[in-house]
Amino acid sequence: MRVVVEGVSKTFAARDGREIEALHDVSLAVEGGEFITVLGPSGRGKSTLLHILAGLIPPTRGRVVFQGVLEGTPLASIVFQEHALFPWRTVLGNVVFGLEVRGVPPAERRGRTSGGRAEGGP
Repeated sequence: MRVVVEGVSKTFAARDGREIEALHDVSLAVEGGEFITVLGPSGRGKSTLLHILAGLIPPTRGRVVFQGVLEGTPLASIVFQEHALFPWRTVLGNVVFGLEVRGVPPAERRGRTSGGRAEGGP
């Protein structure tokens, strides 16, 4: 699989109404089997880029293309540096979050996460 990042920019709205550009026109290509590292000072957009690659947030401009991917194959995973559970969700709710983001229908999510049993069942 090849990952291509083309002209990706990400802008966030600040509380005071200003816009903060976390990424500006980032382009790169990562070949299948290649291992890369993203380095830089704190607050320079490294985590934002990783969140875009994982599909957790969309870019404001540009695109990410996963070439050579079979349909239904997970594209990316991310391991967070800090505690990343949603405290307002149940354990099962946290587990199915990734499937929800990918648009997997509720019945399929239940089948994948509970082995076909009702939530909370034995």
